[in-house]
Amino acid sequence: MSLSIILTTILSNFATTTPNLCDDVYLDAAGSPYMDSIGQMLSIYCVWAGPDAPVWDADVCCTIDDDGAACVVPDSNGRCAVGDRTYCEYGAKVGGGVVCYQPFPSMCDEGFCIEAPDVPPVAQALGTACCGAGGACQPVTLETLKACLENGGKFVSCSDGVEYEDGTMDCWD
Repeated sequence: MSLSIILTTILSNFATTTPNLCDDVYLDAAGSPYMDSIGQMLSIYCVWAGPDAPVWDADVCCTIDDDGAACVVPDSNGRCAVGDRTYCEYGAKVGGGVVCYQPFPSMCDEGFCIEAPDVPPVAQALGTACCGAGGACQPVTLETLKACLENGGKFVSCSDGVEYEDGTMDCWD
């Protein structure tokens, strides 16, 4: 074994990686993550966003409590004055802090959108949805997740559509 291989092996055994803020996900009653048909899970601390979420690709310092994560940029020496260091792949500066995002594919790119009606109801920015087999979509809530995922649901993002009184929604091309 060459010296470079030995050193690489030793260094990788002792290397630490910064945990990803988005890796903390919602769990069901059995302790398993809510996972859609393609393996996407729902982050607890990252804001769910569409596919155009800005790339951050850096560490942040986050204080986590029952209300979520409050994150800031590390100081000029890369240290956290408050909170714990965590990695944020997608995010942006908002006010004096950093918001980390978890992007989901566009509902339209996944084939779940419809053409807007000639006289559409007032459009709403709807956010993240779960679309099941057959195209039935509903906004993601912890109450509706199980049923949607049991029907082969997939997490997607809708930026322009409408939510109906029955809890379903349509997203427009």
